[in-house]
Amino acid sequence: RGRLKVVPDDWSEHHQPAAYGFLTGDCEAFRAGAPGDWTPGGTVTAGGVEWRWRHMPCSAQFLTQSNRPITVADGVEVLATHRVSVPMASTFLHYGDTITILSNPDDPALNGRDLQVLVAETGTTNWTRDYLCQDVNNRAEAA
Repeated sequence: RGRLKVVPDDWSEHHQPAAYGFLTGDCEAFRAGAPGDWTPGGTVTAGGVEWRWRHMPCSAQFLTQSNRPITVADGVEVLATHRVSVPMASTFLHYGDTITILSNPDDPALNGRDLQVLVAETGTTNWTRDYLCQDVNNRAEAA
């Protein structure tokens, strides 16, 4: 009796499709590239972006009453206004990277939003990673 397993060995792999099934949106992420070059005469060439990923399955949520203060550089606290979940296998993002919500069927009001990554957290399953973010666009939202 003491040898019965509560969770089978293959439980995590068996439930991966269910975990990915919640990622109904589409998003991309980038890191700002080096600034453009200045040339005599005052013109500046455009700087680029470093794409972290394009068309990644995701789920984005506006954090209403659960806005969380996050401590970043030099002890400054900022409020995380959004949570974005992506597959754990995606390229890891760092503070300051930007996630653009391309499509979010669960909350279409978030479509087109740029969200700056504040901190990464482990998702609710072994298959997802959550990013707590701040709205770069600073648009007012109706909760």
